[in-house]
Amino acid sequence: MASSRTYIPPFLHLIALVVIGALAFFGFLIFGLQPSDGWTWDVSKWRPLTMISGYMWSELLTGLIAYMISAWVWSLKPTNPSASLFAASGLMTLVFCYAATASQVAIPISESTFWFFAYLNMAGASGFGIVMICLFLIYPSRLPAWRFLTVATVLGFGGWTLASMFGPLKNYSNVQLITLCEMILIIIAVIWQVWAAGHDPRQRAIAVWLGVATILGSGGFIFTVAAPSAIGFSALIPAPYAFAFFLLIYFGLAVGLMRYRLFDLGVWAYRLGFYVSAAVLMIVIDIALVSFLSFDSAEAIGISLLITALVYLPLRDFIWRKFVSGQSQTDMQVFSRVLDAALEANSKRRAENWQTLLKNHFHALEVTPVETSAHDVEIGSEGLSLYIPPVRDATALQIDYPQNGRALFSPDDVAFARHIVQLMQYAGESRDAYDRGVAEERTRIARDIHDNIGAQLMRALHSERSDRKDTMIRETLADLRDVINNAQSQALPLDDVLADLRAETADRLEPHNITLDWTLDATADDTLMPGKVHALRSFIREAASNVIKHSNADALTVKIDVQPEELHLIITDNGTGFDIETVTLGQGLGNMKARVEGLGGQFSMRTHSPGVSLIAILPRETVTS
Repeated sequence: MASSRTYIPPFLHLIALVVIGALAFFGFLIFGLQPSDGWTWDVSKWRPLTMISGYMWSELLTGLIAYMISAWVWSLKPTNPSASLFAASGLMTLVFCYAATASQVAIPISESTFWFFAYLNMAGASGFGIVMICLFLIYPSRLPAWRFLTVATVLGFGGWTLASMFGPLKNYSNVQLITLCEMILIIIAVIWQVWAAGHDPRQRAIAVWLGVATILGSGGFIFTVAAPSAIGFSALIPAPYAFAFFLLIYFGLAVGLMRYRLFDLGVWAYRLGFYVSAAVLMIVIDIALVSFLSFDSAEAIGISLLITALVYLPLRDFIWRKFVSGQSQTDMQVFSRVLDAALEANSKRRAENWQTLLKNHFHALEVTPVETSAHDVEIGSEGLSLYIPPVRDATALQIDYPQNGRALFSPDDVAFARHIVQLMQYAGESRDAYDRGVAEERTRIARDIHDNIGAQLMRALHSERSDRKDTMIRETLADLRDVINNAQSQALPLDDVLADLRAETADRLEPHNITLDWTLDATADDTLMPGKVHALRSFIREAASNVIKHSNADALTVKIDVQPEELHLIITDNGTGFDIETVTLGQGLGNMKARVEGLGGQFSMRTHSPGVSLIAILPRETVTS
């Protein structure tokens, strides 16, 4: 029969562990507040908090913080072996820190009680080292022969500790040597983890982060306390204060075990290493100047700061650019590559070039199209993937395994990707605007050739005089140049322009026995820009062509009225007409309507018996006085 386990919510685990830690903290705090004449529950006789030494506060707070961090991680992952070992290490830290407070209390304690706390401190310190070694044998990945090494660690250091406490090697001072050896093995295990994670960027990010945190934490304790004590020298700083170095390990392990922002861990590790290295370098230089060159402390600290600023900081910046931030591309290089992708001739090539650009920049092993509703660049799979939203012709993309699988995506990569997505969007919109401009220009040229050049050639075709034909053809060639160039020269006198157009229209209508009635209501100072003249000429020519070809009319009326704000043009014939409700606008009428509306004007048609009227109203700004 299968057994079932009762589910306990994580917050209940955490509450229980917090209560235990709080009871231990306040219990030892009360222990430290007891007066020198013996234990009492009379609070009025307790020592004030200010009488508790800094050593004891450091021990109490270090033990409590380490325990709380490990309890929090374990309560979230109670079945995870690494989290369980982490919780055990927190308990060991609480034990050896709180046991050490026995030497800081005022209340008299017996010799047996003192040695009880001393051995408890020794067991806790050794247990912390044993648990940490076992933890780094399996996290972030299980190292080769981890089972054997775990058993050897437990038996070896456990046996050494027991022998130093109760056996033939009984010597409490061995705790420093035991701790030193454990710290060294912890550092070796972490370095091994970094080496073993060489092909997995997520594991390597965790290992590098843990490596820096552990080396700084363990190394700080070894350098300041364990190593000097093991070789018979005094500790550089009091051991209770040095316990705080272990908090670096706990903060590092908590971040690693919770896999918080793995894509930032590498950068955080280097930054933490740089900052601590600068502090250590300054301290070492200061000690050397005081000890060996007899500088006073003020001069030594000034010189050490100067050397750190002039030598270390530039070297740090060089290492950061070389090994952390990588080679950055200039904005011009990025922009040119985006333009190359955005300005390809067809959408398929544009999408392919966009994928190639992203793959080459990030040196990604895979770039695959995906279906996603995301509208922004996002990091996924703890930094292994980067999601790129759809942009222009390209679908959404997932980029996997940057730097050939040796790194994780970072917030800097997200910022860069957003930048080039915006560039791609902008370049695509610019290309579309260019394409629209080209299409509009082609339409304009086609419209002008149909309306103007066609009308001119028809006029020349029906002319009976050969010399007149030559003149008309030369005029047509001049018009053709205007169509192509669409020159924007100075404004032309409206009266002169329309006088030539009136003569031309009359010449065209005469062979077909169509009379022209031309009325212009304008002043002598009214002018029109060449582009507008061209549109007006095209409109009248196309209207005349339609009358000649389709209307069977014998009279055409052109009325131009220049008003203060508008120019009104009405062209009327007395032909057969058509039903304006059902007529389909062909190329001629369609061009006329497009020209007028393209200038911001209005185009309409009105039928009557007989004939049709075409009405165009242009804005006054097209005509200047």
